[in-house]
Amino acid sequence: MGCKLSNEEIYLQYKDKVLGYIRNHVNSPEDAEDLCSDVFIKIYSKLDTFDETKASLSTWIYAMTSNTVIDFYRTNHVHSEIPEDLAEEGESLVEDEALNAESLEELAAALKKLPQEQMDIIVLRYYRGLTLQEVAEKMNLSYGVTKLRHREALGRLKDLLG
Repeated sequence: MGCKLSNEEIYLQYKDKVLGYIRNHVNSPEDAEDLCSDVFIKIYSKLDTFDETKASLSTWIYAMTSNTVIDFYRTNHVHSEIPEDLAEEGESLVEDEALNAESLEELAAALKKLPQEQMDIIVLRYYRGLTLQEVAEKMNLSYGVTKLRHREALGRLKDLLG
């Protein structure tokens, strides 16, 4: 457990990537800067919980960055109530893979092979726990398009994971 890099080394190595990711997902440059600071505060406070046997440092930082952006949207945007019976075929495949620590690297590699939009849909849906309606709103897509791309992404993941 823990990380071999110092806080300063982590900041220097990942600051531009973290800020770039956040700027791609948040319109306000001021909010992006604030969120970037929040990410590094979280990284430093949780660095002792990082386990390199479960994920690479970059994957762990990406997850923390993505969670911070999602939390920002959750606390700053109102979502309508959505029925919870929108479970999709293939959902268990992704959840089972995500819960299996040995498969995390394989799943991360498969996710990276998806087009960016499909990867974002899968990450928002399964790793952040959003409904497809919430994913559609967050990505500025119609529900129908989101549902179709979600199914395509699950099909590709299933093929990539064998």
